[in-house]
Amino acid sequence: MIRTLIVDDEPLARSRVRAMLTVHPDIDVVAECSSAGEASALLRSESAALLLLDIEMPEASGFEILKTVAVESPPAIVFVTAHEEFALDAFDANAVDYLVKPFSQERLDRALWRVRRFVEGKGATRPAGSNGVRRWRERFAVRVRGEVVFIKVSSIDWIAGAGNYVRLNAGAQSHLLRESLQNIAAELDPAVFLRVHRSAIVNIERVRKLVPASDGSLSIILHDGTAVPLGPTYRAALEEALGEKF
Repeated sequence: MIRTLIVDDEPLARSRVRAMLTVHPDIDVVAECSSAGEASALLRSESAALLLLDIEMPEASGFEILKTVAVESPPAIVFVTAHEEFALDAFDANAVDYLVKPFSQERLDRALWRVRRFVEGKGATRPAGSNGVRRWRERFAVRVRGEVVFIKVSSIDWIAGAGNYVRLNAGAQSHLLRESLQNIAAELDPAVFLRVHRSAIVNIERVRKLVPASDGSLSIILHDGTAVPLGPTYRAALEEALGEKF
């Protein structure tokens, strides 16, 4: 069971979320809170694996609650808000998802799928019959002219991120997907896909060469000539993945 805390200052909003959660038997709503202070106090005595957080509330915001959660074992965070403008801040705070009110049952279901992946990745729960081996994402579903097209992960050269969207680049094709780069990175095999910049992931099998700039920075040149910047904080990880110092 995924112990869940709903935090929202609007009673009707809390009731609606709770009702939508009833179709998910593994979601156990242990409490509802109407303020950040109330939630923070509760978390000092109760554990939660999932926080469904409003952002703008009296006294303090949903972001303030995150300062009180245990760093060594953080819960999955899904922000539930009427404001789109906090999305970047939410994903910077390592949110699993960001729901803008009013949202559909299908949208909440997708968020909970990500929550389960997050919880499973921490080893908190495993599906029945699981042998504990992590399975990485194999395909993406994207909409193209009203149709749903499946993109194999193995065909992707690199992924660009911008806020809560990513662009999947596969050869001459490019597809926009409503997803955060952080969530995408968590679902891809790190032996193949590597974060090389705060806004870019590359398939290291597509890396052809590295080109230095006059300021000492490096650009990653892919097999098709695409240049992807290498962020300085990601350099060591790329060196380790390629087995070379540069």
